[in-house]
Amino acid sequence: MADKFAVNDYVIYGKSGLCFVKEIKKMRMANGPLSEYYVLNSATGNAVTIYVPLDNKNLMAKMRRPLTKNEIDEILSSSKGEKITWIDNNNERADRFKEITDGDNYRDWLLLASCLHMKKKEKLASNKHLSARDENTLRLLEKLIEEEFCFSLNLERNQISEYIQKKLEIT
Repeated sequence: MADKFAVNDYVIYGKSGLCFVKEIKKMRMANGPLSEYYVLNSATGNAVTIYVPLDNKNLMAKMRRPLTKNEIDEILSSSKGEKITWIDNNNERADRFKEITDGDNYRDWLLLASCLHMKKKEKLASNKHLSARDENTLRLLEKLIEEEFCFSLNLERNQISEYIQKKLEIT
């Protein structure tokens, strides 16, 4: 069963990232039935409002509590020495990366972000760049990871990379 959330709770909502529950109210959308909704606002300064019907299991499944510091540290610890192998075929890579970003496996998100960072560094050394699709995937992952880590660890964005590297023992 999904968590119950209260007004002012912070939540992660899919790829929208960190939000807070502004209110819970009954409303009717697009001539539909009267339903109860969580009204979410972005917690990162974006003027985004999201309406999540409490009776829609698929949309409710996108909503979860932010990770705790212990959960983050456990994910980082389990990621030590692991990596995602680069896929040379653009379409296969895009499919695999979409599968990862559409999922909710935080460990895979971190490993994918690491893979993309390493490939970006390698390409820059040859005066090349990541494809636009790969760059967009990296930016999405950075946004989601940084938002949640900043919130849960009470750190600034510029401290997140160092925190991750320290936990993964990367120099």
